[in-house]
Amino acid sequence: MNKDKIPTITADHLPNTSILFLFLAPLIIFYYGSFVFDFTNMGNPFLYLLQVIADGISIMTLLGLWLTIFLDVFVLPHHRIHVSKKENPIDKDALVDVFITTAGEPFELVEETLRAAIAITYPHQTFILDDGKSDDLKALCENLGAKYVIRSNHNFAKAGNINNGLKHSTAEFFVIFDADQVAEPDFLDQTLPYLADPTLSMVQTPQYFINRKNFIAAGSAYAQEVFYRYLSPAKNISDSAFCVGTNVVFRRKAIEQIGGIASIGHSEDIWTSRLLHEAGWKTIFLNQILAKGRAPETIRAYFRQQLRWAKGGFSMLFLFNPLTSQKLKLDQRIQYFTANAFYLVGFPILMYILFPIIYLLFGISPLDAENTLQWLIHYLPYLLLYYSLTTLMLGHLRVSLVSTALATFYPYLLAFFSTVFNTQENWTPTSNKQSGISAIMQWVWPHVLILLLSAFALIVGWFDPTSFWETLFNTVWILFNMYLLITFLTSAHSEEMTSNYDN
Repeated sequence: MNKDKIPTITADHLPNTSILFLFLAPLIIFYYGSFVFDFTNMGNPFLYLLQVIADGISIMTLLGLWLTIFLDVFVLPHHRIHVSKKENPIDKDALVDVFITTAGEPFELVEETLRAAIAITYPHQTFILDDGKSDDLKALCENLGAKYVIRSNHNFAKAGNINNGLKHSTAEFFVIFDADQVAEPDFLDQTLPYLADPTLSMVQTPQYFINRKNFIAAGSAYAQEVFYRYLSPAKNISDSAFCVGTNVVFRRKAIEQIGGIASIGHSEDIWTSRLLHEAGWKTIFLNQILAKGRAPETIRAYFRQQLRWAKGGFSMLFLFNPLTSQKLKLDQRIQYFTANAFYLVGFPILMYILFPIIYLLFGISPLDAENTLQWLIHYLPYLLLYYSLTTLMLGHLRVSLVSTALATFYPYLLAFFSTVFNTQENWTPTSNKQSGISAIMQWVWPHVLILLLSAFALIVGWFDPTSFWETLFNTVWILFNMYLLITFLTSAHSEEMTSNYDN
């Protein structure tokens, strides 16, 4: 596994039809936008406003996805990363510390990670930074020769834990692993040579998830595969690769210059990366699998993870918008903006779910009902483009990916309103185990409510349909959404009951 790369595609690997499709994609998006943004096609004014907002966010996201694939296929293969890997660029006497951050994860999980970290062949010192204060972990560290570090408070969550660890460390470089990330023995042999470039502050490697038989984990893993296969390598072009919180090597001097890991209770990884870029440091993404981990396996673990990520994205987007940063280059500003704006997709997802329900219940829609056929003619190529791009990126289209993505509107909206109204969450470790139906329902009640409304809307809509074809179209739309949500809830609930831990 240590020599594997997450595969990328190039123009040489694509059939001519796919290359043609990539060039036609902007025209398809414009074709759809020319209809939906034409005010003469307005139906209910309020719903139309929501439609414009939803489609605006969706088009922005889809264009960003298309641009990334375009860069990966036609630009990245010809782009040379700004640093080179040399045979022996770092003196073997250079000190390296390996940090494993823990906060109550299962002992067996952390033990496997710790033993793998100790087995890394390059000389180093291994630390457990434990916010769970486990006597068993402390004893394990003593037996294996690792250092065990705790702190008196849990301020700033993972960021505070790492900064506390740096107080007990003096190495020139340090590595961060999450508690579930099992490193390959040559992790440092593969990453450290790039840091011969004194202007380089960080080398980030992919997260690779092995538990893909689980429905939630599979959906999460495929989504992350899109990120690591396309988005991350493309960021090397603009020197805007950012930390993802684990499987990363930092130069201590760079981190000290910006005052440590960004002191924030969530998404400290991307905030730290931005501070490094604003300070003039470079970063790279090394597309080589050097550690294996586990994706969240339950609804609660997955939604908590998405909530944290989205809260960090919205915080940067609304409070310190990267487009206004004078210290970032223009392409870096755009990269940070699009990365954080992605979480706005929670709004269009919810709107697209509600529009057909509203029509069957009240007989109103965002667009003029007389233009339904024209809308379909414009929308179907756009819909095909969306699913085709996903298929092109992964080579297949998985129900787990689509279903899980549809369900994430709730944590994204929670993060949005939490940021806007400045409310605080208790960031419990994703490994903390809770039980009971109430613990699950606090995350899925919107999905259950939507299913109940959908069933009621089908009865009302067909009791006295205003328009047969309009009713049929919205019925198909509702049934498709119901299928995805029911698949998500039933598959995830079954795994929630059998999962050994929330990871």
